[in-house]
Amino acid sequence: MPLEPIIEEIIRKGHQQVAEITRSGEEEAERIITEAKDESKEILKKARDEAEKEADRLRRQEISGINLEMKKEELLRKRDVVEKVYQLLLERVENLDDGERENLLKKMLEKYEGLDYLVYSNKKDENIVKKISKLEYGGNVDCLGGVILESRDGEYRINLTFDTLIKEVYESKLKEVYEMLFG
Repeated sequence: MPLEPIIEEIIRKGHQQVAEITRSGEEEAERIITEAKDESKEILKKARDEAEKEADRLRRQEISGINLEMKKEELLRKRDVVEKVYQLLLERVENLDDGERENLLKKMLEKYEGLDYLVYSNKKDENIVKKISKLEYGGNVDCLGGVILESRDGEYRINLTFDTLIKEVYESKLKEVYEMLFG
């Protein structure tokens, strides 16, 4: 039996799963961004009010220096807000309830069932992975959740950890995050 159709089906299903996980991650990120947007507006408003008062006091002496300092401060605050959004996303993913974790892990593992892979997860997900998968459990890894699949010979490794998936989505959407938060 030719393996090419099976491999193509596995790849197709993998792309579908990645798309679904990406969509789910994007929806979660959008929700977090919406929450952070309101907070960032208030932070920026307070920062601008404080900076304007300071600029009025020092206007005659250091107008160009103050403007430069305001821009630096605003950029730092924007970076802090974006970092806070990322940390909130990580916290939410880390604190998913067992039902949500199990559903995500099932979706990740279903296309690999029956293949000769070892599966690794964090300690928190170990029992869930062992319950839902017939793949041999390889051990624990340090991650927020998700799994790593590895061929028995160690030649192939598929990293489906939440950490990796979130980082990939976050980095690919960073410009959009900045635009959503700060226009």
